[in-house]
Amino acid sequence: MSYLALYRRFRPDNFSKVIGQEAIVTTLTNQIKSYKIGHAYLFCGARGTGKTTLAKIFAKAVNCLDTVDGSPCGKCEACLNLQNPANLNVIEMDAASNNKVENVRTIRENVQFPPVGVKYKVYIIDEVHMLTTEAFNALLKTLEEPPKHAIFVLATTEPHKLPATILSRCMRFYFRLVSTDKIASLVGDIYDEIGKKYTKEAVRQIAKAGEGSVRDALSVADLCVSVGDGELNYNDVLTVLGATDTAKTDALMKAVLTGNAGGVLALVDELASLGKSIGLISKDLVNYTRDLTVIKTVKNANDVLCIPNDIYETMCETSKLITERGLLRVLEIFSQIENDLRYSTMPRSVLETALIKASMPEVDYNIDALLARITKLETAFKSVLEKGSVTVNNVASNDNSELKNQINALKTELELLKNNAKSEPIKEEVKVVEPKKVEQPIKKSSVVDDEGFTPPPEEDGYFMCDEPKVEEKAKVVVEPKKEVQVANVDVSNVNVKRVWGSVVRKLRNVPNKTILWVACQEMSADIENGNFVINAGSESEKKVLLKEDNFNVLQSLINEFCPLNVVIKGESANAVSDEKIAEKVNSFFGAENVTTINK
Repeated sequence: MSYLALYRRFRPDNFSKVIGQEAIVTTLTNQIKSYKIGHAYLFCGARGTGKTTLAKIFAKAVNCLDTVDGSPCGKCEACLNLQNPANLNVIEMDAASNNKVENVRTIRENVQFPPVGVKYKVYIIDEVHMLTTEAFNALLKTLEEPPKHAIFVLATTEPHKLPATILSRCMRFYFRLVSTDKIASLVGDIYDEIGKKYTKEAVRQIAKAGEGSVRDALSVADLCVSVGDGELNYNDVLTVLGATDTAKTDALMKAVLTGNAGGVLALVDELASLGKSIGLISKDLVNYTRDLTVIKTVKNANDVLCIPNDIYETMCETSKLITERGLLRVLEIFSQIENDLRYSTMPRSVLETALIKASMPEVDYNIDALLARITKLETAFKSVLEKGSVTVNNVASNDNSELKNQINALKTELELLKNNAKSEPIKEEVKVVEPKKVEQPIKKSSVVDDEGFTPPPEEDGYFMCDEPKVEEKAKVVVEPKKEVQVANVDVSNVNVKRVWGSVVRKLRNVPNKTILWVACQEMSADIENGNFVINAGSESEKKVLLKEDNFNVLQSLINEFCPLNVVIKGESANAVSDEKIAEKVNSFFGAENVTTINK
């Protein structure tokens, strides 16, 4: 006889051997005991959770002449007949390969014939969601009112793809994933029966690899049987799964947690040279980070993880290198790798980028990274105050001047980072200027703005005004430069990019300054001659910044970080687009007075 895979050899033949689906088993056995059997069932759930197995057991149980607690006895004439693969009373159909309307029509024609030697004819349609729309429509009437001797059992992993008309005609059962403990117990019982020696950690790892699917776990267990004649251990299972060696994964995690970007890249190169899949490496990192989180947060964590003691002790030491908040940030970064790999043609670069981002919080500007940097600075500052010594270029020094300089630098950077991480909205009172009401229709070339722009005539269809024209336009006086007198300060330690980024972020929360915030997004800043210079892209952007209320807001925000005069620079624009023209017209007359703008 040819070799049978473990998941086929040990497939349950009665309800008592099914694991992880107790609620469904109880419902089906009670229906059989009370002779309240439905005509259509729908089994939904993930792969390998027992849908087809339960369908076959149910087909035998409804025809068994002497059931045992609702399960088929396996000894009566009906059970023996149904065990014969040639019987025509239990018909299995794979809808993935028989999904056409012709296949369903065959079922409709044959369902009228009564069963031979048993009470019910059972149709088991696996992967039923693969049927075409025409096939579903052909099945509807038969599924709703089949002959008394016919029972339909539909199985699918994707019930959301079934039409509502099919779902409403079936009694639905939802299969859940099987727990790791139950799968590990099943694998251990099978190994005991076939005489395979194993360790508890090895069986546990096999069960975890199944991810809730009994069939997947038994497939891995089947591979592990052939690893060797000796005892199956934890590392043997990792070898079969192709997972990264625990020691290398731990070394990679330590490099990440200690901020050793060079070591991270070297270890990734070493793993890639061994032929490890980038996707598998990222998956191992996610699992390892999750295990570190369990160790940091759960008492007696090894009862949950069930890994060898030497590996557990190593992981405990590694977990001391980072806080729970830091682990959460790293786990979020690693969890995103799998999604990014789906759309990338350079998977290794995706992995390396994520690892460097996780190892260097100072290059990441999200709130968690800023809080991590604040914590690091506070720890360093506290150490300096307590020990009275400072480390410069890896050399300890007791020089009071150097100590004073580093303390001041730490205070400055700490205060800057706290302002970035915990910025609050700035409330400014902004005067609302009511537009002047016009008195007569605007005629051709009736108004000219400061830059010599003349609106097109109304007969050209560019715009029309249904209100009287403006007698006199209120002109805005734009000063070429605004300054605030402040004391001379030392600007050598001011990080211009960081200050400007903080100002733009805080500007977002200032009421009625959305346009100013948008305009500042693409601008840059420098320090020249003791002034804080904002480089506007054009003269129009420069005018926006030089408006009195806008300029005052910018000066106020910049002074929170460094007390410098603010200077606005800009370059002349070469052309004015149609959109700019429309904006000028709306701005000049008031948007509420413009009836139409035809481009």
